Amino acid sequence: MILNYSIFAGPVAILIIVTVCLIVVSVIAVMRSQKRRPAAGREAMIGEVATVYSVLNPEGTVQAVGELWHARVKGAHVDPGKRVTIIGIDGLTLIVKEKEVTGD
Repeated sequence: MILNYSIFAGPVAILIIVTVCLIVVSVIAVMRSQKRRPAAGREAMIGEVATVYSVLNPEGTVQAVGELWHARVKGAHVDPGKRVTIIGIDGLTLIVKEKEVTGD
């Protein structure tokens, strides 16, 4: 008995097209996720703005992301109430610098 394989050509072609489309969509999604900024964790805090809670001379406390953190300033001392930018993290100590004042 000879089988007619031509009846499978349509469903196989559709299966291949759907599979290729899923692979393309998956690759695009992975590429986009690699370009995104971290949403949580240590890396997400870099660049955030914090408010000085106690004088930074050179160490003190800042409020960042709704919590109080031990911080060390790069540069001169910073008074309470001023804004600083987080530039790094050393263990549980934030490394900050005074936020540049903009004219807006």
